Amino acid sequence: MNAAFNVPSDEHEFKETVVDDIFYPDHVRVATPTFTKTKRDGRAHGDVCAISGQAHGIEYHHVICEDAFTAGVDWVTVKGIALGEIKTLPVLDLVTDLPTDATFPVSKSLIGMLLALTSARGFDWHAFDPAYPESFVDSAANMLVLHEKFHRSSGYGIHHHTLPIWLFQAFPRVPGFIYSPDELAARHLSNSGEST
Repeated sequence: MNAAFNVPSDEHEFKETVVDDIFYPDHVRVATPTFTKTKRDGRAHGDVCAISGQAHGIEYHHVICEDAFTAGVDWVTVKGIALGEIKTLPVLDLVTDLPTDATFPVSKSLIGMLLALTSARGFDWHAFDPAYPESFVDSAANMLVLHEKFHRSSGYGIHHHTLPIWLFQAFPRVPGFIYSPDELAARHLSNSGEST
C-alpha cells in the first residue's frame, strides 16, 4: 500500500495469496441455449448486480455449481437429494475424500442447503433431467448477477477471493469502514478534487 495513504483507524491490512491446485473435468466453454436464455431473460426483467445494485456491466456467475465442474457431478444423486429421496450422505474420509461406511443427514450437509436454496429460487428439480445438467447449471437458480468488478476483477471479484472475504462486500458497512487499499486511494483522490 502507498505510504501516502494512511490505514484507517481501527483497521489493519490483511494480504494473502491463495493458490488453487485442483483438477477440472475436461470441458469446452460454450454458451448453452439455457445460459443465453438466462442472461436474456434476466436483463429483460431488470437484473442488477447483487452487491452494488448497478444495472450496467453485469455478468452471470455460476454460484452453486461452477460450469467447469459440470462433468464431475453425479447429477442423479443431486436430483435425489433435491427431491428428498436421498436422506443421508456418506461421511468422507479426510485423507482420501472417499466415502466411509458411516452416513450423516442431508439436512446437515452443504449440498442439502444449497439445493434448498435453488428450489427456493424456483428451480424445478422434478423436471430436471440428469442427462442434461446444463438445464440447472446455466439456469437462473444457479446464477449470481454481479457487476464485472465483483465477478472477475482482481481486487473485488469472486474468482480472486476466498468466499468469507468476498462475501463481506454484500453486507452493509459501518460508516467510514474501508474495504481495500484501492478504495482508500480512490477516496483520497475524491477528497483532493482529482477525478478517478
